Amino acid sequence: MFDMITIGDIKLDTFVVLDDANVQCQIKMPECQLCMEYGAKIAVEVVDSQIAGTAPNIAIGLARMGFKTAVISNMGEDGTRKMALERLKAEKVSTQFVKAVKGAQSSYSAVLSFKGEKTILTSHIPHINRLPRPMPKTNWFYIGEMGVGYGKLYATMAEHAKKTKSLLLGLNPGSIQIQERKKCLYDLFKRTFVLFLNLEEAQTVTKSYTREIHHLSKSLWELGPHIVVITDGKNGSHSFDGEELNFCPIFPGNMVESTGAGDSFATGFLGAIMNGLTHDEALRWGSVNAASVVGQVGPTAGLLTASQIKSRLRARPSFKVKKE
Repeated sequence: MFDMITIGDIKLDTFVVLDDANVQCQIKMPECQLCMEYGAKIAVEVVDSQIAGTAPNIAIGLARMGFKTAVISNMGEDGTRKMALERLKAEKVSTQFVKAVKGAQSSYSAVLSFKGEKTILTSHIPHINRLPRPMPKTNWFYIGEMGVGYGKLYATMAEHAKKTKSLLLGLNPGSIQIQERKKCLYDLFKRTFVLFLNLEEAQTVTKSYTREIHHLSKSLWELGPHIVVITDGKNGSHSFDGEELNFCPIFPGNMVESTGAGDSFATGFLGAIMNGLTHDEALRWGSVNAASVVGQVGPTAGLLTASQIKSRLRARPSFKVKKE
């Protein structure tokens, strides 16, 4: 019996630090552009290559908190899969559901880091992720980013969650799922216990481009999730359960590299919920975990244990959640 099984792509992230670049922001637009000289040879520092992806990140983070976790994923028959198996086993995450697809490659990304912020060049190799038969016993499933061909898995998981009343489902759809907005995504919302989206994703899903959190959180909650969590980068995070809307600022800390900030926040939040805490306290756990992760390179090096999170919160009694 597992505490949590995560589902999604496992990929290899290569982290590149850029020194010779500049950022330009267009007038009247919040988006900024990372600019480099076209056609030039630019010297960079390759910091590291690490196994990454929402599914392994969450599984590793919760394993460090003492939960029994596993990952469901399809990978290529290549060196990335070997690295992934070794990494997950070292973190005490079960690899029994990580399967090899003959003749395929594993997914990969290049993470360009400039002044602490990241720009990701990613390639989702099309693998059809399937749920094991028979379905493994677990208290939670968590569905993260994945490439094309996710529709059948989403439909199967929604049906399984409908039949298994005790099963809790966490969901953080990837960019493909959010942009396509297929019926299977909205069907899965109805079976979701905790939905994680950033502000821009929340706007896309609800087709409402307001930044008003009260409106966005209510619109998402009405789609079916028991708890809605909206993250907004340096502006903090929000949670809504249909009655209570909470706001949590970011936890103080130094940013080195921001890859995995969202996954580490979700890990902390889930860890608190799985320990029986309320969603306002879960926001604090998520914020502490995220602050630790962005203080190091890569998505998992800074993941904390439950006792470490509690210790950091005790050290800052003024760090509180506000009711909105």
